[in-house]
Amino acid sequence: MNSLKDALTVPQPIIDKLCELNQLVEEYPDLIPLPVAARFMKVSPEGLRAYLDNHIAPFGLMWHQMGAVNKAYKIPTVKFYLWYTNGVAFSLNIQGV
Repeated sequence: MNSLKDALTVPQPIIDKLCELNQLVEEYPDLIPLPVAARFMKVSPEGLRAYLDNHIAPFGLMWHQMGAVNKAYKIPTVKFYLWYTNGVAFSLNIQGV
């Protein structure tokens, strides 16, 4: 880094990912489909299901009824957004974005 200004500049890949997140929220304001969330996170849908199955994902829900074979998954948009942004809801006010 050459200067303090460089140190305080948000790197373009971060801006791009946050813009992608904002587009995701616009497209899915209530629930994000599991395959879409997996693609955003660059993991397989099976991997995300395993993460939710182990109850360690604070942004999603998994349940399965007694005697049933199938499981169900829900990823509420607000919880996912706040998890991804570490609880800081913000907007990017960057010219050109």
